[in-house]
Amino acid sequence: MTTPTRAGRAHLDATQAVVRGKAAEIQRAWRQGLDRGGLQASYVARVAPVLVAAIKAGQTETAALAPSYVAGVLGVEPPEQATPTVVPAAFAGFTTTGLPLAGLADLLIIRLLADLGAGMSATDAMLIGLRRALTYTATEITDAGRTATQVQLIADRRAAGYERVVKLPACDRCIILAGRLYRVSQGFRRHPRCDCHMAPVTREQWRESNPDHHPRALFESMSEAEQNTRFGTGNAAAIRAGADPAQVVNARRAAMPVAGRWTTTQGTTSRGLVGQRLGELATWPGHRYQRSRLARPTAGQLVADLSGRPREELIAALRRYGYLL
Repeated sequence: MTTPTRAGRAHLDATQAVVRGKAAEIQRAWRQGLDRGGLQASYVARVAPVLVAAIKAGQTETAALAPSYVAGVLGVEPPEQATPTVVPAAFAGFTTTGLPLAGLADLLIIRLLADLGAGMSATDAMLIGLRRALTYTATEITDAGRTATQVQLIADRRAAGYERVVKLPACDRCIILAGRLYRVSQGFRRHPRCDCHMAPVTREQWRESNPDHHPRALFESMSEAEQNTRFGTGNAAAIRAGADPAQVVNARRAAMPVAGRWTTTQGTTSRGLVGQRLGELATWPGHRYQRSRLARPTAGQLVADLSGRPREELIAALRRYGYLL
């Protein structure tokens, strides 16, 4: 039988395949489209459109994986009532913080030009710029898939919560979070380019299926050299001597942030589903269509703001803002 942890790793592999494909598109555009004699113009014409389109498509693709993934993991017994389904497009077109992807593209060229202005060579500045672009790409596509998965498991009442799936190699901050059962509305902690994943679980699945997926087991599956690299030589030695990995790591590292308290204007025009649901439409200078005066929280913000509330209330809010059908 496929355990939630194994299914989570398979889903992570599928997500990473999407990330690799979109990263390859952006890398080609960056290397072939940038002209050193006219960096800004060539970036705007040949790189930024590819970057925005690739990330948006990747976000949609990873979000679309959520319904079948969650249903497959929890499908031991059919749900008692119909389960709402995520709207993949609702998780695409903006960053985790609600910034339009076009703004993310603008940020990349601003930072590239700033590096050149600070005296960096064109070769180094372009290489660092490409690394930033790939970091943004991996982070935003993976985040969209994770958020869609969390929204789908909130909608599926069979889920008691989710288990954090950590695939080695991973950083020490992620390793110490492995194997815990988190509430369906609890925010997912991660860092830039974090590729950890969430596996939806019933309470019985969590108790029975994860005996080897916890910080100590992950630590012991690594070679001594890998342990020293991930945790630091002294800390790794302390853990090998019996110290609690979580206590060792938390003594020197701040907790990772949880996405939340951000809004987006994506889909809030009179032509969009969310704009029609929210109402209070008004004309905005420079915009063709009317847009709702009400801010649209990102899915991550809704989950954070309504943490601890009844599940039905959270599902209703996710529907209202267009994340669930």
